[in-house]
Amino acid sequence: MNMPRSIDDILQNVERLPTMPKAVMEIIRCVDDDNIAIDSLVQQISSDIGLSSSILKMANTHRFSVHGGIASVHDAVMLVGFKQIRDMACMVGVMDSFPQHQYTLFDYANFWRHSMGVGICARILAKRVLDKHLGLNPDVAFISGMLHGIGQLALIAAVPDEFHIAMDYRASHDCSLFEAEQAVLGTDHAKIGAHLARKWEFPQVICDAIEKHPAPDDAPTSHMTDLIHVSKVLCHALEIGADTHTAPPLSDHAMSRLNINFFQLKPCFAQIECEYRNVAMMLG
Repeated sequence: MNMPRSIDDILQNVERLPTMPKAVMEIIRCVDDDNIAIDSLVQQISSDIGLSSSILKMANTHRFSVHGGIASVHDAVMLVGFKQIRDMACMVGVMDSFPQHQYTLFDYANFWRHSMGVGICARILAKRVLDKHLGLNPDVAFISGMLHGIGQLALIAAVPDEFHIAMDYRASHDCSLFEAEQAVLGTDHAKIGAHLARKWEFPQVICDAIEKHPAPDDAPTSHMTDLIHVSKVLCHALEIGADTHTAPPLSDHAMSRLNINFFQLKPCFAQIECEYRNVAMMLG
């Protein structure tokens, strides 16, 4: 086994990973633009045959089924909804960019359940709970939540053997994955994920949320980072795609900066779980 000699070695391996489909990167980059037209989204999705095929397959689940089925991306957008199809495109695009590694014991299905749960939770909290003056776009919150753990997929693809050692270290030392990665790799998946997001020219607010959500009190943070942190912890509490390890501690400072408390969060639990089940059904 060839262990990386430095963090630079890991980053170089990450840099060699295939680029996410152009259509998906454009959708994510424009996620906070409310002026994007339906025709523009349809064109972006239709430009990628694999992506459009996956979108039509998901749109034709029994939840959205209609007589004769949905035959075009335009029909999917009109029948399922603009934002729902945009979310599907982001989900599928990211999934297809990181196919399951044949040698890993990593639970991909559980990873995606948790990622989608964090995204859904972040969007619902941004809509229902957080003060409007914070200026948090619910759609950006969803994408930030969905991508918060993308560095794990990058490490599996770039340095699979070393990532397995980190997972074994976590199990034997009963520590967090971040602590295990730092011990084995000298870096962690949050930093790697942010590096990849910057390479793909994602909005800075998304890059920061990916990098800083594990420990929002350790560095200057944003309200979006605090929101993703709270959403991740909440998904662990609700057992949405959470692994068997201890849930990360909740930052009281993040809650304070967002000006929320547990009693404000509790009424959202049912909606979070309902929307999560709907997405899980589409993912299969």
